[in-house]
Amino acid sequence: MTATGQGKWRVTAENFSTSAQQELTKPVTNIDEFDYLDDALEFACEKRKIKHYKVTVEGPDGVAMDEEELARRCVAQSKVIWA
Repeated sequence: MTATGQGKWRVTAENFSTSAQQELTKPVTNIDEFDYLDDALEFACEKRKIKHYKVTVEGPDGVAMDEEELARRCVAQSKVIWA
């Protein structure tokens, strides 16, 4: 969690569909910002469930989580939600 004024958590979701129609267009990238890590992770984990999205989470310090860490956090979060 970050205190107000310390920065935002940024979630980038890039559509990288490989359909024939998509190959003719550039990938669509959406960037959403969140005040709290928990909110950013909830959003990122939902986007990760859609197979044609590449999702990254970047902290207020500018350092991005690698795919392994994001996957681990999504698994942990799903256990908390369904517990």
